[in-house]
Amino acid sequence: MRKYLIHILLVLFSVSCTGDRFIEETEPMIVVEGWIDADGYPKVILTQTIPVSDEEHQLNDLSEYIIKWAKVTISDGEKSVVLTGKYSPKYFPPYVYTTAEMRGEAGRTYYLTVQYENFYATAETTIPEKVEVKEFITGNDNGKYCIKALIDDNPDEKNYYKFFVKVVGRDSMYLSSNLAVIDDENYVFPCKIPVEIGTSVVYDINKSYILSEKDSVLIRYAQIDSLSYSFWDNYKNIIELGQNPFFRYSNSLKSNINGGLGYWFGYGVSEYFFLPYNHDNPIHLR
Repeated sequence: MRKYLIHILLVLFSVSCTGDRFIEETEPMIVVEGWIDADGYPKVILTQTIPVSDEEHQLNDLSEYIIKWAKVTISDGEKSVVLTGKYSPKYFPPYVYTTAEMRGEAGRTYYLTVQYENFYATAETTIPEKVEVKEFITGNDNGKYCIKALIDDNPDEKNYYKFFVKVVGRDSMYLSSNLAVIDDENYVFPCKIPVEIGTSVVYDINKSYILSEKDSVLIRYAQIDSLSYSFWDNYKNIIELGQNPFFRYSNSLKSNINGGLGYWFGYGVSEYFFLPYNHDNPIHLR
C-alpha cells in the first residue's frame, strides 16, 4: 500500500491548539499559488484553507478544498485576460488556471485578481530579467551523484536566484530544489551551487529521491525578487527543520496576496534538459 505524508505548507491552519485546549475555528481563506515566467504563460492554482483535526486527511479528502469555478484575471496594465480553469495531472492539486493569450515579459508588472463566492484576492509581481547558468558540472560527491551549477552575478545590482528541478518519470511538475535559494550577498561569484532534487508536498515512500546519472532531468534557473526569495527561503526552512522532531519551526510562509494566502511571483527563467548518461551536455531549452 502506498503511503503519503502531506506537508500542508501553503494551506495554513485554521485550527490550532494550546495545551489541551483547541482554539475556535476561523473563517476559511483562499490560498493562491501563482506564477508567470518571462516568455511563459501564467499559471494559478486555487484552494481553501484546511481545518486541522486529530483525524488523518486522505488525498481524496483534499479535493473538496480545490476551487474550480473562480474568475481569475491577469492584467499587464494595458490588457486584461480571464484565465481558463482545467484539470491537469501535471500539477498538485490537479487543477490549474491558465491562458495562451498573454506571455510574460521581463521588466513588466502583472496584476492578479481572484473572485470566488465571498473571496476576493489581489496581488502584483514584476518579472526580473532572465538569467542563465554559465556551466553545469556533474559527478560524484562523497559517493552521491550530483549536479552543480556555475553561476555569476552582477556586483552592481542586488539579486536573488532560485533553482527548480523536475525528474522525468518521477515528478509531474517542477519542485523547489533543496537549499538552492540564493541571496547574492551570501556568496562570492562566480560560484558552484549544488542543484538537488526536491520533495513534493505529496511524499511517496516507494519513490527514490536520490538523483541518478540514469535520470532525465529538467532544471529551471530563475532570477526572483526579494519577496519571492523570502518565501522560498522560509519554505526551505520549514521543509528542513520541520523534519527534525527536536526542533519546532512554526513561522508562517511569506505572502504577497491581499485578501488571501500564498503567492503570485514573476520569474526570469532559463531552462535546461539533461539526457540520461549525457549530463555533461544539457540542452538549453530557453
